[in-house]
Amino acid sequence: MWWAFLQPLILMLLFNMLRGFVNIPSDGVPYILFSYSALVPWTFFTNAVAACGPSITANAEVIKKIALPREVFPLAAVTATLFDFAMSAILLAVLMVWYKVQVGFCLLWIIPLVMLMAGTAFAIGILLAGLGTFRKDFIFATPFITQAWLFVTPVIYPLSSVPEQWKNIYMLNPMVGIIEGFRNVLLRASAPPPEPILFAVFMTVVMLAISWPIFRRLSSYFADVL
Repeated sequence: MWWAFLQPLILMLLFNMLRGFVNIPSDGVPYILFSYSALVPWTFFTNAVAACGPSITANAEVIKKIALPREVFPLAAVTATLFDFAMSAILLAVLMVWYKVQVGFCLLWIIPLVMLMAGTAFAIGILLAGLGTFRKDFIFATPFITQAWLFVTPVIYPLSSVPEQWKNIYMLNPMVGIIEGFRNVLLRASAPPPEPILFAVFMTVVMLAISWPIFRRLSSYFADVL
């Protein structure tokens, strides 16, 4: 449970140290709040995707003995990670109270944002779960992929710092809309920005439409390779 607090907290402290050397904008929001409000959903995403990868191999005995939809296992991995998300969100709530952040009815947007965040993690995670069952390299590569993904996601810096001509391409990353959505709802008491959130929904649906059929096809051979 403590890791749920420590992981985003340590990253937040590292980003704040980095800001001492590099001028990173935060759109007028205290940088601690700015970075931590993004790290809570980002940490959930990376942990959920990482948990999905070995979810099939970790349940090999169950899969061999019981006829269950194979999607249950990556879905359970994503769902279990929501507990860590809730724990890390407690510290975010404390920081918001400390900085006297005003919230309103827009806070209700948190529910669809969490659903979208979980859906995005599942869309990526189910593909890794399927491929990782046959080649462990995909599971081992996951931390490096998510680390690289961090730098093309507005966690350390704001979306406003991305050049205008690159924004449409940049927003193909669904985590852009999700993180900007969380920041708007929690720190600005406003609805998620329409364009980034529509990109996020569209890309999540596209990724799920690609990854789920691949997973279903591969799942026919799980019992043979486990």
